[in-house]
Amino acid sequence: MNNLISLYFLIFSIGGSLIMINFNEIFAQSTDFQMPSLSFDNPYSDMPSNMQGSLSELDEINDDVNSQVNEIIKPTFQNPLEKHVTNNDYDISPVVNSSSLGTAGGDGRVGDGEVYVVDYENIRVQKFDNQGDFILKWGTKGKAEGQFGVPHGIDVNKKGDVYVVDMDNNNVQKFDSEGNFLLKWGSMGTGDGQFMHPHTIVLDSKGNSFVSDMANFNVQKFDSEGNFLLKWGSMGTGDGQFNAPEGLAIDSLDNMYVSDTDNNNVQKFDSEGNFLLKWGTTGTNEGQLKKPAGLDIDNNDNIYVADSGNSRIQKFDSNGEFLSKWGSKGPGNGQLASPHDLAVDSEGNVYVVEQQNFRVQKFDSNGEFLSKWGSKGSNNDQFLDPHSIVVS
Repeated sequence: MNNLISLYFLIFSIGGSLIMINFNEIFAQSTDFQMPSLSFDNPYSDMPSNMQGSLSELDEINDDVNSQVNEIIKPTFQNPLEKHVTNNDYDISPVVNSSSLGTAGGDGRVGDGEVYVVDYENIRVQKFDNQGDFILKWGTKGKAEGQFGVPHGIDVNKKGDVYVVDMDNNNVQKFDSEGNFLLKWGSMGTGDGQFMHPHTIVLDSKGNSFVSDMANFNVQKFDSEGNFLLKWGSMGTGDGQFNAPEGLAIDSLDNMYVSDTDNNNVQKFDSEGNFLLKWGTTGTNEGQLKKPAGLDIDNNDNIYVADSGNSRIQKFDSNGEFLSKWGSKGPGNGQLASPHDLAVDSEGNVYVVEQQNFRVQKFDSNGEFLSKWGSKGSNNDQFLDPHSIVVS
């Protein structure tokens, strides 16, 4: 009991249900999720939007808490609990095929510039062309092949196969470009090839995949068939350590960049996990970060970071030197509300998914607004929590 700090919140959800959460220094438990101790001053969320609204009513904690309770939902090792998210079932919809010649991205992706979005709370993946026109969707709630518990991270290989991280089922699934299941790997645990809260996946030029795990505080590397190769990371604030490893990106030399949501920094590693450098401190100035989430790299090895808590995008060179920024909090064109992930296409355009605006925005490489699509809902090209994005 020395380290136990008991704090009970009574949270009334829309349906009138009561959730009681008992916190300690490391983890918190409730009836349907678990998470570590929280500081409620930073807006960032990985919870369903209806829960965010309930939390926001706790004014005595913070008016912005609805956008704070985030990626740091981590299951305890002693008694993992399964989250339950209600949604409608979705089948793969008809596909619109493209015959255009693909282009290569910085990590070796070759495709037609098609955009894949993980629709977190609708428990599905949606596919669009680069103008935002809907092509197809797939995903249903469950644990079987091709089903998701809570889909989170996504990437595409040079053949157009799609890899999706499921943070509730603790696995990675591979699909073809039409959403047909190909293979999966992973299980719950702390061993090699196991996950406790996997978040993001990225592929290198050789087809190897890397997965960040928020609760194991590490990054794991797998071959193209899901066989474990290596891992690195531990809990902490030192070089090569993580408190909440979130976004992953790989440059033209196969160096790895990892955003840490709680340490408010970005770390750079070589392909074997050896630490190279890091940048970022907590704040709102140029080059500072507040709950950084997804990131991606352009053909010049510039790094774009979704600075979620600051409602902006920041651009850095490969050594972490600040280059530019854009965005402010709001619903207008070019404004952002909880930007969670981004993707850069072969022409340098940047696509950003926003949790609270339920949309995708497209910018040029200088942050000039180009277009947008999406609205709140469960129909085609609607979102309930657009969480991750990749361009083929």
